[in-house]
Amino acid sequence: MTLLSVVVAVAAAVSFGWSTALMHHSASAASPDLHGPVALLRHLVVQWRWLVGMAASLLGFVLHAVALHLGSIALVQPVIVSGLVWSLVFRAALDRRLLPRSMLGAVLLTATGLVVFVVSFRTSAGDNSVDGRAAAVLLACGGAAAALALWLSFDAGARRRGLLLGASGGIVFGLIAGAIKATTDSAARQPVWQTWPVYVLVALGACGFLLNQRAYHQTSLSSSLPALNLLNPVVAVVFGVVAFHERPTGGPLALTAQGASLLAVLLGIFLLSRRPDRDVPVPV
Repeated sequence: MTLLSVVVAVAAAVSFGWSTALMHHSASAASPDLHGPVALLRHLVVQWRWLVGMAASLLGFVLHAVALHLGSIALVQPVIVSGLVWSLVFRAALDRRLLPRSMLGAVLLTATGLVVFVVSFRTSAGDNSVDGRAAAVLLACGGAAAALALWLSFDAGARRRGLLLGASGGIVFGLIAGAIKATTDSAARQPVWQTWPVYVLVALGACGFLLNQRAYHQTSLSSSLPALNLLNPVVAVVFGVVAFHERPTGGPLALTAQGASLLAVLLGIFLLSRRPDRDVPVPV
């Protein structure tokens, strides 16, 4: 199941990357006079690139759910955040330009880290069902932290606003990963509409979607993505450890390789996402 979950997770990352490139291309080109999420959405729903991006996002969501059902959160989520690499590649293609040479080192670092992480990864199976009480505490704390970051972003300057929106989105998407796994695992035993995780997932998904559109519209990729892509896997892994009792296994060498390669992935993602705006492809 491990190999299959990785393959599906890579496919999900590609879909999310394509979605990010298309939706950011449309949202960032919208007039700054559009105030509020409703006005922005009215503008976006008639943009064909945004609609294709939305379809790619839905495909990525389905693949993400399958990957989490097949494998552990700790394995799947670091692969998912590599969608940033794909988003930059696809965005460059939309702008008919090559990736800046300055990004290639970070791309190589991320790719190498992912390969080593996947090859060396070992974890205990964890529980087949979510610990409801632990999940509730995580969701409450994470939701409060995401709401606080969003509230602070309203009066923040452009750069700080991007950081806060990215942090809020990263927390929400990390919680979404846990909610997806809880939903798919619960649905294997009873009808999905009779389980609580699916309703949490719907609420988190709506919040994550609106946060993304706000970040795309009001900030640059380089200001919002670092916090989003760092907090996303961290929150998701914490969810897996606390709510599903996943634990890394293996000898000292394997554990060292897992830790070092995961740090390499996060560092590569961080370097890619904090590129100066001139290095991040911009709308034509």
